[in-house]
Amino acid sequence: MTPDAISAINAICNLLERVGTWPIGLILLIAILGPWVIAGWISLTQEKRFTAMREMYKNNVKLVDSYSKIADGLLDAVTLNTTKWTEAIGKIDTNQYCPQHRTRKVKMEDVQT
Repeated sequence: MTPDAISAINAICNLLERVGTWPIGLILLIAILGPWVIAGWISLTQEKRFTAMREMYKNNVKLVDSYSKIADGLLDAVTLNTTKWTEAIGKIDTNQYCPQHRTRKVKMEDVQT
């Protein structure tokens, strides 16, 4: 046997020797109420964990709502940007800002140099 095993057995024997000197009523009280105390402690611990989990889900719902608002604003920005770039491409194609071709509105492909 290892020295650790011998010391563990010695500790258990000392504990049993001390328990033998306790009153029998205390031993019965611990045997009857001990599991209930442990169950109550586990219940409180689980309740704390459940409350923390509930708060986490509430915070996630707030995060999703905020992200949804940002996504809606981004959709508007992308739509506006696409519209404006389409207008810019149309103006480039008709060469509206060139002084030589402004009044005739011809495309650059039709201009011969």
